[in-house]
Amino acid sequence: MGQAHDYVKVAFDLIDDLDRLTAVDSVMSRVSTTLADFGYTSFLITGVPEPPQRLEPYILLNGWPKGWTKHYTRSNYYADDPVAAWCRRTVNPFEWSQAPFDAARWPRAAEVMAVAREFGLNKGFLVPIVRSTGFQACVTMAGERPDYEPRAKQALHLVSMYAHARCAALMGCALLSGRECDVLAWAAEGKSSWEIATILGLSERTVNWHVEQSKKKLDAVTRTQAVIKALRSGEI
Repeated sequence: MGQAHDYVKVAFDLIDDLDRLTAVDSVMSRVSTTLADFGYTSFLITGVPEPPQRLEPYILLNGWPKGWTKHYTRSNYYADDPVAAWCRRTVNPFEWSQAPFDAARWPRAAEVMAVAREFGLNKGFLVPIVRSTGFQACVTMAGERPDYEPRAKQALHLVSMYAHARCAALMGCALLSGRECDVLAWAAEGKSSWEIATILGLSERTVNWHVEQSKKKLDAVTRTQAVIKALRSGEI
């Protein structure tokens, strides 16, 4: 990256462009170009659900190496990814190497990081994003020799927040799964779990499970509160 005074300019140039972009592919390309200026060759914009939920349904933009995405998914690495685990516990941006874990007690975490390096994801930086619902998301990026200079990190923090917001706006960024939306939509109509189960062809137990998942994602204490939050956020 050039001189330190360029960091702010790079960030605001991207922000100006994001406001004008109306296609997700254009956002993908523009973000990739900007992150490359900081030494990052790969990135991911995604929600960060609590395991055992899987990561794939929450991915907004996937700029990882295709081989890594396939291997990560097949191996169910998300459940043991120490970077993702730390993201769910902090609101502060951090270098991947700062994600704490004990390799002896958590060997799968060490495996995730070792295999990531085999795919060229040697060094990384992650910016947590907390949505209005309280649900955690992030912009995470990696490269061979990224720029870790403090002002570069500050600029990337700003870039990440705007990139996530623009991507979410263009994609209608649904926090809930399709089935969770269906269940809450019928709950909003005053239907009981038994009635919703009959309508959707599910078991009552499955309906209640979807309600509980929705409550967690929306940070709601009751079913009624989950419905209200889903309506206010445009999820249903």
